[in-house]
Amino acid sequence: MPSEGRAIGLSDRLRSAVITLQQIARAADCSLATVSYALRDDTRIRPETRMLVQKVAARLGYRPNPRFSALMSHIRNSRPVAAGERIAFVWVHTSRAESAKDLFLQRVFLGAKARAEALGYGLEQFWTAERGMTDRRLSQVIKSRGIVGVLLSPVIHEAEVTLDLEWNCFSPAVIGSARWSPELHHAGHHHYLAMRLTLEKLAAAGCRRPMAIIEAGVNERARRAWEAAFSVFHPNRAAAAELLRVGLPEDRRALARLIEENRPDAIVVSDHATFEQFRAMNVDGSAHLPVFNLHWLPSSPEIGGVDQSYDMVAANAVDLVVSQLNSNETGAPAWPRMLLFPGRWVEPVLRRADVPKAPVVANAASSGPIPHPRKSRPVKRDQGASVAGRRP
Repeated sequence: MPSEGRAIGLSDRLRSAVITLQQIARAADCSLATVSYALRDDTRIRPETRMLVQKVAARLGYRPNPRFSALMSHIRNSRPVAAGERIAFVWVHTSRAESAKDLFLQRVFLGAKARAEALGYGLEQFWTAERGMTDRRLSQVIKSRGIVGVLLSPVIHEAEVTLDLEWNCFSPAVIGSARWSPELHHAGHHHYLAMRLTLEKLAAAGCRRPMAIIEAGVNERARRAWEAAFSVFHPNRAAAAELLRVGLPEDRRALARLIEENRPDAIVVSDHATFEQFRAMNVDGSAHLPVFNLHWLPSSPEIGGVDQSYDMVAANAVDLVVSQLNSNETGAPAWPRMLLFPGRWVEPVLRRADVPKAPVVANAASSGPIPHPRKSRPVKRDQGASVAGRRP
């Protein structure tokens, strides 16, 4: 209390307004520990008790102390994780064989594993595609292992995923950008910024008519972000629509007509499979075009592009799981977080035979040179001309 004759200052008013957990416990007629857990929405407290405590706290005007909360979070994070504590790594709609041989999926898993182990956790793998496995059965298996944290793999075959696990028992996060039902916390690739980066690199090297060939399924999983960025950041925005192709033409003649009509000076592909299909068609006039991959692979260093760095993306998804574990958060979030990372630009490794044919231009924004495409001769076209098979 302030002494007699002294004006009541701001600090006194703030001090008198502080509501403690002990006051909430007395008003709610429950223990201090129950109040602490209930205010953190811990599922170990019955839902009706949590609701009662939270209502009492709101009525009394309780506000958590951010400095104290930060201190407790630091203490919890500093504790050694219980020996053998694990996070479930769930391979979604992916077989054991596919998860073991696919280089992209293995990079994802190893990135997640390294980060989990650095934080003191182990990863235990589960497969939704196992024979006889249902969503209910998978939930029971994970719970029987005493696992709460759940990390969900990228999907490589569909753009939307529905998985009916007992989400209120788990602290989940998704690797990748596919749509989920229910929607969960995500860590994924920033497709929009990656396409912007690619077009800026090509423009700096002199490209004025780069063409993009994007596989339809990948495009949908990317939520059409590549399409959007291509239209906005193309060096020649007026020609962007005719230079964007979702899916390769069905036959060689259609591709040849597409190249002939549009005269691109570089090709941007969404993935290595699309690149291989493009080269296999062996269309006249396409062999000299430099190709850049939006999903760069270390196994093809002669093709430059964007390294999506999904090992790092997976590591950040682990952090999303662990942050929920530390805060006792479970269930599908009301406001899902989405962490997006643009990846890094990788210059092509030029073969000696290519050097005379592909002069390079210095690029101050990159770590090295980028092939300068051959400039095509201007082609006159009617304004209303359309490209056969072009996506509207």
